[in-house]
Amino acid sequence: MEKTLWGMSLADVAGFAYSLLLVALALTGITGVLYHTLAPNGFIRAWAGVVWTSHPAFATLVLVGLVAMGLTARSQRGSFQQIVGRSDLPLYVSVGLGTFFAARLVFSGVL
Repeated sequence: MEKTLWGMSLADVAGFAYSLLLVALALTGITGVLYHTLAPNGFIRAWAGVVWTSHPAFATLVLVGLVAMGLTARSQRGSFQQIVGRSDLPLYVSVGLGTFFAARLVFSGVL
């Protein structure tokens, strides 16, 4: 076998580069989704602003419900993973979104 960099084979170096590419695409996907939802002209900010100005009591109720749902999901995370098992779907979705945002950045110059 051929040894290249610090005694590692070429397959090891290629596998490491592939893993690094997947992590970069996943982070690009997560960043792109967060940017498009939380930006000043993003979906959530515009929706939350309209709801807060027109119905502040409803917005407060929704916020309390989201916090309660998040705390419940956090406390039951272990039992859910034992029943369902771990899934790679979030990774695949974030890599797919990262590929979309990276291609959009390269071809149109916009994230």
